[in-house]
Amino acid sequence: MITTSPVTSNQETSQVMSTLLKDIFTNQLIIGDIHAPMNKISDIYKIVEDNNIIGGWSVFHGFDIPTIIFPPHLRESWPAIKNMIRIRQIDDFNLSFPYIVNEKTVEEYPWTIWPEYDATHLFTDNAMRLVDKEIEVMDVSDLPKIRAAQSEDIPRLNLFFEELENRGEMSGFWNPIQLEMDSFVIVEDEGKIIGVGGTHFETPFTMQLGNIHVLKDYRKRGIGTAITTAIALGSIKSQRVPTLFVNENNENAINMYSKIGFKPYNKFIFYNMKRKLLD
Repeated sequence: MITTSPVTSNQETSQVMSTLLKDIFTNQLIIGDIHAPMNKISDIYKIVEDNNIIGGWSVFHGFDIPTIIFPPHLRESWPAIKNMIRIRQIDDFNLSFPYIVNEKTVEEYPWTIWPEYDATHLFTDNAMRLVDKEIEVMDVSDLPKIRAAQSEDIPRLNLFFEELENRGEMSGFWNPIQLEMDSFVIVEDEGKIIGVGGTHFETPFTMQLGNIHVLKDYRKRGIGTAITTAIALGSIKSQRVPTLFVNENNENAINMYSKIGFKPYNKFIFYNMKRKLLD
């Protein structure tokens, strides 16, 4: 019998991580939730069979509603996870899942077996990774200043992302704990933040680039490319593979990432799950 429950020790967390690292790119989202500092805003669960930890899953609290990440390899664990979600009384959450697992297109998704929920497709992202460690270093001498973000920048960054959200331009999420990771940069013009970029999360072997935003008035100058290149170079320097998610309909961003050297390796589909109200 397969069961699931919260991890209760660092040793259990390490065991969950060990099972997930066997296929890091498929399980990257769960690993990112477990790895510091994102574990500060995530709930981590172990999956147990015959007293052995065989996997794990997570509930990420960085968005307005929880994001639950299922282990795609362990179809037999889904009923136990579903039961835990019911026990936790999580009635409204987002869920992501890869299109390809073990080099095969997935034929069954978690939401298709949950009739008590309304499942609404949110978006689909292309998952990309840098396949060549040698990337061209840009000449940024004609661009506004790019520098590492510091803790004292947090109030200004909060206002920057609040402005993006008010304009409907925000994608991904922003939390000050992201400055605890290896790479987060800001671009300034006469003291004004006009662009940012960093990592959504990190794992022992990858860095997930994200929060790359440039104000509309400053676009098409190469600033977004410079930000992405700087973060990717930082990832390579730390001997981790740069990866990213980009909306499948965002052709401009896909073209930019492709020119830098990123190649697609999967797609991730995102759904909202909302428990149906009983009559």
